Amino acid sequence: AQQDENTWQIRIKRRGHISTVTYPYNPLDVVGWHGDNTVVRLNWRDIRPLMSHRYHLPPSAHTTFVANGFVICTFTPRPVESDPGALKVPFYHNNDDYDEVLFYHRGNFFSRDNIEQGMVTLHPCGFPHGPHPKALKKAQTDPATFIDEVAVMIDTRRALEVGEAAAGVDVPDYVNSWRAPGKES
Repeated sequence: AQQDENTWQIRIKRRGHISTVTYPYNPLDVVGWHGDNTVVRLNWRDIRPLMSHRYHLPPSAHTTFVANGFVICTFTPRPVESDPGALKVPFYHNNDDYDEVLFYHRGNFFSRDNIEQGMVTLHPCGFPHGPHPKALKKAQTDPATFIDEVAVMIDTRRALEVGEAAAGVDVPDYVNSWRAPGKES
């Protein structure tokens, strides 16, 4: 609807001076743009996974995008650490500076129980989390050799709030999922 063959002038202000650029068409008829805001389409299959045979890498090693106030990490299928002494699941941690949102796209989420494709978890700033007890036990007794999962994580410095739509699908007992079976608070 914006496309036409009229002459367009764009005035660009830089370092206190104004330049005029004249186009023989509407230069604003675009699909994408270059600047602070942009539309990005990235296929997870095009991301080469980062891995270590000796150490379970922290989530930040899987960073796809960094912005002012948040990061986006993409977890793709990858071999599990092969060193016999390596921790083969995420370590227990809390995020002192970030709220963590994790979208489970597809696959077998080896460090969590009862997580399915399409689910989203929120770990608010300061909430301790790590592998579920069953996942930790399985990693010690029958470790996997390949992680077949695709997940996207957003860590944000600004505190997040759970909206009505998310509250409608909340799993209230998720907070208790790190307890060993049979343990009460």
